[in-house]
Amino acid sequence: MKQKNRIKDRISEREYQDCLKRLLKSAFNAQVQPLMSLKTATKKRRARKKAAKNSEFTKSNTTPSG
Repeated sequence: MKQKNRIKDRISEREYQDCLKRLLKSAFNAQVQPLMSLKTATKKRRARKKAAKNSEFTKSNTTPSG
């Protein structure tokens, strides 16, 4: 009888640990997700800024032919 209880305790402990890991991972992902979208927004903003700067540079360097 004690053997069965020990096995049950081990299983419930393992289930508890797995559940805890899942909760921590989901909480971590919930906190990381806004940071990831911020990183993406920053990359896009920098790319637009660089593209605008490059287009201004190419416009200013062209000489009118005529």
